Amino acid sequence: MHMRTRLWRRLLIAGLAVVAGLSATAASTPTTPQWWNRGTIPLYSTTAAGGETARMPDGTVRTYLAFSGKPGYLAEIDTSTKRVMRMLPLYVPGPPSGEVPADLGAQGAWGVSIDKRGTVYVSTYGYGHVYRLPWRANVVEDLGRPSPRTSFTWEGDTDQRGVFYFGTTEGFGTAPLPPGRLFSWDPATRQYRDYGDFGSKYLYVRSVEVSGGKIYAGLGQTTALFQVDPRTGKRVEIPPPPGMPTDKYTYQMEDEAGYLYILFAGGTTEQVGWVLDLKTLKWKWRIPGYMGQTITQADKQGRVYLNINSELTLFDPRDGSLTPTGFQGGAEQADKGGLGAGKALARLVDKRVGHELIYGSTGGGDMWTYDPATKQGTFAYADGLVGTPTAPRSLAKGPDGRIYGGGYFQGGLVAYDPATTKWTEYAFKHQIEGMSAHNGKMYFGVYPNAQLWEYDPAQPFGDSNPKKLFELKDEGQERPWAVVSAGPYVAIGTSPKNSQDNGALTLYDPATGQRRTWNSGLVEGANQISTVTYHDGIIYGGSLGCCNPSDNSKHPGQVFALDAATGSVLWRSTPLPEEQGVNGLTFDGQGRLFGMTYGTVFEISPTDGSLIRSVKEFDYNWSVVTGFQPRAVNMEYDPGDGAIYATNGRTRRIDPDTLIDMGPNYATGFAAISPGPNKFYVQNGILLEVKWY
Repeated sequence: MHMRTRLWRRLLIAGLAVVAGLSATAASTPTTPQWWNRGTIPLYSTTAAGGETARMPDGTVRTYLAFSGKPGYLAEIDTSTKRVMRMLPLYVPGPPSGEVPADLGAQGAWGVSIDKRGTVYVSTYGYGHVYRLPWRANVVEDLGRPSPRTSFTWEGDTDQRGVFYFGTTEGFGTAPLPPGRLFSWDPATRQYRDYGDFGSKYLYVRSVEVSGGKIYAGLGQTTALFQVDPRTGKRVEIPPPPGMPTDKYTYQMEDEAGYLYILFAGGTTEQVGWVLDLKTLKWKWRIPGYMGQTITQADKQGRVYLNINSELTLFDPRDGSLTPTGFQGGAEQADKGGLGAGKALARLVDKRVGHELIYGSTGGGDMWTYDPATKQGTFAYADGLVGTPTAPRSLAKGPDGRIYGGGYFQGGLVAYDPATTKWTEYAFKHQIEGMSAHNGKMYFGVYPNAQLWEYDPAQPFGDSNPKKLFELKDEGQERPWAVVSAGPYVAIGTSPKNSQDNGALTLYDPATGQRRTWNSGLVEGANQISTVTYHDGIIYGGSLGCCNPSDNSKHPGQVFALDAATGSVLWRSTPLPEEQGVNGLTFDGQGRLFGMTYGTVFEISPTDGSLIRSVKEFDYNWSVVTGFQPRAVNMEYDPGDGAIYATNGRTRRIDPDTLIDMGPNYATGFAAISPGPNKFYVQNGILLEVKWY
C-alpha cells in the first residue's frame, strides 16, 4: 500500500507540473483566460475482473482477486473469514529496458490462476504484463510482456509442471493490428514460448485451459476453438457447437472431470454455455443462462456448481440436469439481480463444520459462502478492501450546473459543483462513454451493449435513479461515444460490437419513450458514429472510419444529414478524403456548419455537405492508428463570445470567420465545453477549470 500511495502521489505531482508549466502566464495575469486546478477527479472503485479460490500448501483456503485501477492490485483474502490479508500492487518499480515504464503498472486483470504449488499467475491489461506470486512471497514478480505489441493477456491455466499458458490481444503498435497469440511461461527456464497466432480474423486468444496434456485455446472475435499440443504445437480445430453464431468469443473456459465448460459471449445474441466431452471432442450439453467465469471442483459423480442466471446451481454432466440452490447472495444483492458471474468459485471441506462449503465472490468485492447441508448462504463485503483510483472516461455539464464525470472500466460517477468547489461521489459501477444534459436530466451512454441511462439530479440518487432505459445490443452496438441533446430528442452515436461493421445513430424521445435506430445507410463502408449535432430538425453526424473493430479496415471520415422527423438521409459527404475520422461537429450563430477531424478544422455546407474551407492545425498520420477514442475531440460553439471551443490533445478557441486557433493551448484529454465563460477539462486525471472571457 505504501508503494501504491507513493506512485499515485508521483502521478499527481506530475499532473500538477503539466498544468503549471502550460499555464504560468495565465496564472500570473489577472486577465482572461484564467485557470484553476480543481484537483484529482475522485473516481474510486473496487472492481475485480478476475479471481480464483484454492486450498494452499499449508491447508488454508485463499481467494485471490485482481482489482482494477491505476494501478490495479491483487488482493489475498482469507476465504473463511472474508478478511483481506494483503493487497499487492500489480507493478514493479523501475522501467524495464525498451518497455513502457512498469511502475505505471497494470490497470487490472481478467486472469488469475493458481497452480498446485500455490503459485498465483495474474494476466493483466494496460501494458499486457504477466505477474507471478510464488507461495509465501512478499511481492509480485513482473514477468514482463510476452511480445512488444501485447496489450491484454487473458485468462490462462497451468499444467502439472507449473507452466502457465495464456492468450493475448496484440493492441500496441501501428496499424494494422496483428492477431492474438498463444503463449506459455515456464518457471524452469523462466522464458516465454510463442505458439503463434491462429489467423488474421482472430484478434483475440481470449481464453486458455489445459487438460489431459493438451492446451485448449478459445478465440475471438470470430468464434473458434483449437486443441494444441504443448510440445509440438500441433493444432486441431474443434468445430463450434451446432447453431453457434460466428460472432461469439470463446470467452471463458474451465475443465472438470473430463469436460470443458465454455462460455460463448459477445455478438448480438445472448451468451450461452456449452459442455465439451474431452474424450470425444464432441459437444454434449447446452447450458442457457450460464454466466461463467469459474466453476467449482467436481464431486465423485462429476457434478459441479456454477452460476446460472445469477443463481448458484448444481450441474450434472451425466444427464445435463440443473438443480438450482435458491441462493442468489444477500437480500441486497438478490434485489440487484443475484450473484452475477461466478468469480473464484470453489468447493472445499471446512474443518470447522466437518463438510464441504461452496465459496465464491462477485466483481464488486462481495464474498459469499453456501452450505449445501443447511441450504443456507452468507454474503458480505470483503473486510479491508480499498478502492483504487479510476481513470476519467467522460465529462459533461449537468442541468444543475455541476460537472459530471464517469470512470473507466469499473465505472464510478462524480459531480463537481463550481459554486462550492465541492465534489460528490456516487456509487455507479458502469463505464460511461458519453453523457449529456437534456430537459433537466442527465443521460449516460454506458458500455457494454450501448445502454442509455437516465438520471434526475432533482431526485435522490438511489436504486431507480439513475435508471436504465434501453440497450442497443440487438442492433449490434457497443460503445455510445456521442450522447447529445438534439431538439426534442436525445441523440446517441455508437460504435458497433467487434463482430459488426456499422455504427448507429439512435434518437430517443423522453416525452414518449420511443426510440429509432439507424445502423445502416448513414455512411459508406465500415464505421463508427463519432459525433452528432442538431439544427432546425436535422441531425448531422460524423463517422470514424479508422480501425473498424470487426476487421481493422480503414475508411474516410464522412458526414451525413438525417431528417429527424422522417428518418430519411438527406445527403452524405466526404469533406476530407485523407482524414479517417470526423469527430466533432457544431453550428455557429449564423447557421454555418463546422467540423474537426483530429488535426484539421473545416467548414462544410449544411445543404449538401460540400467542403467550403479547412485549416490544418497539425499533421495526423491516420494510416498507423489502431485505436481512436472520439471523446478526444470536443467541439461546440459559444454564443457568449462567438468562438468555437474544441479539444484535440490541446484546448482550442477557434475564430469561426477565419478558422484560426486563438489559443492559449493547454494540454487536455477531453472536456465539458458547453456555452458559458468557464470550461472544464480533464488533464492527467485532474479537473482543470478555465475562464475564457
